[in-house]
Amino acid sequence: MAISTDFDELDSRIAAALQANGRASWGLIAKVIDAPVRTIARRGQRLLDVGAVRVSTYLDTTMVGDARPLVIQIGTRPGRAVAVAQALATRPDASSVSVLESGADVICQLMPRTPEESARLVVEELPELDHLVSVRVGTVLKFFRSGFDWTAIPLPPAVLAQLRNGEEPAPRASGRVALSADDDRLVAVLAEDGRATASDVAERIGVTPPTVKRRLDALLGAGVLHVRTEISPALHGLRVEALTWLQVSPDRVEAVGEALGRHPSVRFCAACTGATQLLVDCVVEDEHALYRFLTEDVAALGVTAAQTSVVLAPVRRGPMLVAELPDVADL
Repeated sequence: MAISTDFDELDSRIAAALQANGRASWGLIAKVIDAPVRTIARRGQRLLDVGAVRVSTYLDTTMVGDARPLVIQIGTRPGRAVAVAQALATRPDASSVSVLESGADVICQLMPRTPEESARLVVEELPELDHLVSVRVGTVLKFFRSGFDWTAIPLPPAVLAQLRNGEEPAPRASGRVALSADDDRLVAVLAEDGRATASDVAERIGVTPPTVKRRLDALLGAGVLHVRTEISPALHGLRVEALTWLQVSPDRVEAVGEALGRHPSVRFCAACTGATQLLVDCVVEDEHALYRFLTEDVAALGVTAAQTSVVLAPVRRGPMLVAELPDVADL
């Protein structure tokens, strides 16, 4: 099913509210947007039903496991990039998968939970994929923005506070956090539907609603679990997505990463191992906006070198599997 592009300003505002808090009630969103609850509920549900917005949860595997997220760049044989990307997108540890503008390169972020899973992925599973020509693996050392904390429309602090019920982000828990079997089941249900009610989750995993609420509040409060809302860029007129690899002197990585992590067009920024120090994913209106982002915003930070590639086909964004890919046989 293709995602509709028949959106208006109200749809855009509802989507932005859901990015700020994917579990916010329709009543709260209606209050913030100042529109009738029935209208917001109807329009918001439509966005969810057509796949323009998808709410799930993001599990910080650095806190519940011993492995770091991996950013993997794959070169494929001509005509096979989409097939490789789709195969990667079905993996349960896939967080993001894209085909780049070369038409033969795929980039993905995978989230293994143990060193053993990481080793098996790199040594055994990736080489078993058909049509691979090259593989480069980088380990994420630090997230400056990881997607769940980005809104396509910057929202005023007062609006954000309302949507988040005035709650300040809790301090990140120190050390590893062990998940119980019920926690694992809760996380799995919310990964499918981040707006599922406590009663719905309780019924599916066989515990009481208060138990679900208590465990969910604990996981969210500790920073182990985050509500994650992915949107179709068409909702906000954003039609160009690009990845930029930045070379930065070691003493500048933190400052540059922090600055880009606050930029309104940046949906992902992380320090990684490899030939470059930072990877940035930006979403902008058009090629002119991308040019300005690179020549003004990025250049002002004093990076040593930059390499940029436009995303030709997003295949997976968090829980969102893109429904329709370009109909080009030579990707």
